[in-house]
Amino acid sequence: MTVNLNGATPLYIQIKNLLQRQIEEGVYAVGDRLPSERELSETYAVSRMTARQALHLLQQSGLVQTQVGKGTYVSRKIDQDLQELTSFTQDMVNRGLLPSSRVLCAELRPADTGLTTRLSAQVGEELVVLSRLRLANGNPVAIEVAHLRHALCPQILQRHDFATESLYRVLQHDYGIRLMWARQVIAARLAVADERTLLNTRGHAPVLSLERVTYDERDQPVEYVRSCYHGERYQLHTVLRNFGQPSVDEEFS
Repeated sequence: MTVNLNGATPLYIQIKNLLQRQIEEGVYAVGDRLPSERELSETYAVSRMTARQALHLLQQSGLVQTQVGKGTYVSRKIDQDLQELTSFTQDMVNRGLLPSSRVLCAELRPADTGLTTRLSAQVGEELVVLSRLRLANGNPVAIEVAHLRHALCPQILQRHDFATESLYRVLQHDYGIRLMWARQVIAARLAVADERTLLNTRGHAPVLSLERVTYDERDQPVEYVRSCYHGERYQLHTVLRNFGQPSVDEEFS
């Protein structure tokens, strides 16, 4: 099989674009191995150098990772903007991915001292605890454990199925709670045994650990959530600006 030239577009770019389309269309899922340099060169009647360049471009784009002696594997990362507060469901939809959830735990528990501080609750007060495995296009990307004061959203677990519904949407539409902003702490660590099983990671893989308190329009805490994100499938980004500080040239002139 040969690749048809589109004008002056180099062959390695065309092969890279073809592989990228196949990844985006699900022909190759996260964790799948791509054809080797030899297989690509034979399939598309190009040199191994051309095939190598195509795979290198894919790696630079963050879509794949090369494991020495094993091959090139799809590792497309979901990119989250740290400046915007959105639900997981909406975040995935915005990226053209199909969100789904598996409920691991949904129950009421008494608040302990740590949770009372975060949620402005009383010790022993009933809290909603909702733990879910979050998936994008069927691939596990995160484990989220949300805590809310039951008094703010009575009967929420009896009335809703959070395997299919968005928690943020339910809070807004059924309880009139609009989440406006959040404080979040992020750290990198190794996954523990249960997380490795649920997230289907390879060995002692890194994860992104997040803790967040989300507030409503009155600046009252509504939700405390602990999340564990698959380090190979998720990344965070933000934009940093210089607010009135002297430029480097001015500072050292």
